[in-house]
Amino acid sequence: MVHRKLFLGLALVTAVVVAYLPALSAGFVWNDDTYLTENPTLDGAQGLRQIWTDPKANEQYYPAVFTSFWLEKRVWGLNPLGYHLVNVLLHAGSALLLWWFLRRFGLPGAWLAAAAFALHPVCVESVAWVTERKNSLSLFLTLLAAHAFLAAIDARAAATEPGRRKRPLAAVPWHRRSAVLYPAALAVFTLALFAKTTASLLPAVLLVLAWWRRGRLRTADVRPLVPFFAVGAGLALNTAWLERTVVHASGSEWSLGMIGRMVLAGRVVAFYAAKLVWPVDLAFIYPRWVIDTSALRQWAPMAAALAVLAAAWAFRGRIGRGPLTAALLFGGVLFPAMGFFNIYAMRYSYVADHFAYQAVAVTAASVVCGLATLLSTAGKRARLAAAAAGVALLVVLGTLSFRQCRTYTSEDILWRDTLAKSPDCFMCHTNYGHWLFVNGRVVDAVEHFEQSLRIKPDNVPALLNLARVEEQRGNLDAAVARYRAALAVDPADTVVLVNLGTLYTKAHQSDEAIAQYEEALRHSSPDDYLAHNGMGVALIQQGRVAEAVEHFREALLLRPDYGMARANLERALAMTSTTH
Repeated sequence: MVHRKLFLGLALVTAVVVAYLPALSAGFVWNDDTYLTENPTLDGAQGLRQIWTDPKANEQYYPAVFTSFWLEKRVWGLNPLGYHLVNVLLHAGSALLLWWFLRRFGLPGAWLAAAAFALHPVCVESVAWVTERKNSLSLFLTLLAAHAFLAAIDARAAATEPGRRKRPLAAVPWHRRSAVLYPAALAVFTLALFAKTTASLLPAVLLVLAWWRRGRLRTADVRPLVPFFAVGAGLALNTAWLERTVVHASGSEWSLGMIGRMVLAGRVVAFYAAKLVWPVDLAFIYPRWVIDTSALRQWAPMAAALAVLAAAWAFRGRIGRGPLTAALLFGGVLFPAMGFFNIYAMRYSYVADHFAYQAVAVTAASVVCGLATLLSTAGKRARLAAAAAGVALLVVLGTLSFRQCRTYTSEDILWRDTLAKSPDCFMCHTNYGHWLFVNGRVVDAVEHFEQSLRIKPDNVPALLNLARVEEQRGNLDAAVARYRAALAVDPADTVVLVNLGTLYTKAHQSDEAIAQYEEALRHSSPDDYLAHNGMGVALIQQGRVAEAVEHFREALLLRPDYGMARANLERALAMTSTTH
């Protein structure tokens, strides 16, 4: 039995590695730069301290993710292979933990379900894209926490079971004691939340499973999960607040109202259900829907979802609690991505494969184990046919994942593939244009920036990039006009303000430059060190060297490793010593 489990475990890991081979030779894409390659918090002890103590130090407050990057950077620098390999192994580890989790409940088909999750192409985005370490790390830790929690509950039940001869505490290995397992589960769960707060759904999932097993919930089921609910709710609310205030997931793109969000939720559930069953035409960015609450057909997915829930509840006595449990778990793990909470990525599309990572695990477990249960009473020939079909399914899923991985091998391939599937994606045009610009293909880049503006005229990043193009070409007036157009959309955009200030400084228009830097500093942001440095340079142009010194020092307080500010400070101090 042990050898069989070892063989199946190795087979599962090997299948994952083979399916993700293209990802292991991939580079970095899109915002892997801000998360990893150009992230100052990944350097030195001060950066590690910022990761945990400053919620605004990175794009999102997921310190466990950035700590993993911090550690890896010490090991293999910025070689993408290492980061991709860790993502793939975390995904394989989650598959193993899912297999073990399903076996805990005595479900047939547990290995096949775990393999279906591991090889499903909808998971590729979460594994092949380094930035989505959030998903791969969070799910691994969540499943680990679930195992520790269930082991703690089992240990407590064994110690208190009436009529059972109790073993002396000293005879129980320390790592199997409830007093050790329970706090360990809570600690690992908290780490999972620090990787991605969708882990907050774990206690609700465990309650649903407790109801599925017994048909009712007991106080003993609920009480141990109260601390998990409290910690999960606290960190989830913190993430929602950061999305609105720091990430700026607010504005007209999220002004659907509650009725509109209900319509959206129905479409989201239907979309993911379809992609999980028929995973074709997967895209990095899907087209963004237009939600129209007056269109009756847009209410159909929500009506269908409610009808499925109602039917599963009404017929639970005849068909069992399994279908209702599956529906609750599927909808539950998708709830954070249904549109009821503002998520910045929904500015581009309401759906994304990485939003459904947990749902793939739930669906694979529900469908495969459900079918295996039905077939458990069938004849041997039927079971062999089902097993053969299962293996064939895994081959198909693995092949699709292998092909999908190729999309993430380079940023050029990624954006071309995405634009072929979503030609009206304004953000895709902007980002592909930026990649073309950085790689010297300026004419092609401008075409994409202008196309982005035709689709969305108030697209600030496209205006910002066009301003940089004009600046590079020496057309300073045209560059200023682009920056001014961007500020007309968002007067508090500190990136635009700092860039405009820098442009004025280069043109020796120091009064205008100082005004832009002052406005940028009025709106606190991670770019404050750049504004202080720029302010210092502009002040030197006016001969106000002592004031410039203070701004350079402030820049270095905010970013000690910022070499330009240090060089400017030394130059300014030399100037002051010369005058004295």
